[in-house]
Amino acid sequence: MQEQEHHKKAFEYYYSLGEKRNYQDVARHFGYSVPSVKLWGREFAWKRRLKEREGEVARAMAARNVGNEVSNRTRNKQIIQLALVQLAKAIAEGKIKFNLSDLDRLVRLESFLDQGPDSRHEVIIESLKGKSFEELRGMLRTELETLKKLEEDCAEPLLLEDESMPN
Repeated sequence: MQEQEHHKKAFEYYYSLGEKRNYQDVARHFGYSVPSVKLWGREFAWKRRLKEREGEVARAMAARNVGNEVSNRTRNKQIIQLALVQLAKAIAEGKIKFNLSDLDRLVRLESFLDQGPDSRHEVIIESLKGKSFEELRGMLRTELETLKKLEEDCAEPLLLEDESMPN
């Protein structure tokens, strides 16, 4: 059987019915018999075509969503970059006092939008990922040795005397 225009229109109507689609509604809408519509459904692989169409629609929606997300992130990043430029210009012209906390927030926000670390915590976590227990103990020992050396070089102790140092 060759698919004709009325078969295509019947399929499109069948598709448009959504989750509650059935051959009876198609037959009633177009004035055909239910057995004829069932035959068309088998002959022209309506169920397979439905799955293909739904897959295409899902892919198109996903692509559009990704595009919107990229566009939004790009716009937000441009706004932050503009704010950084304006802040630097205002500081250079002496219009505002240099405020490290404002600069810090803008830089963190920019990093966040780039999906990078936006806090010291995230930077530290990232540097510790994948380390074994022994590697972490070694890093801790190195840090403690550095602190002891700094303490020896300073007039004031960095650690309280009653604090215990882990080994």
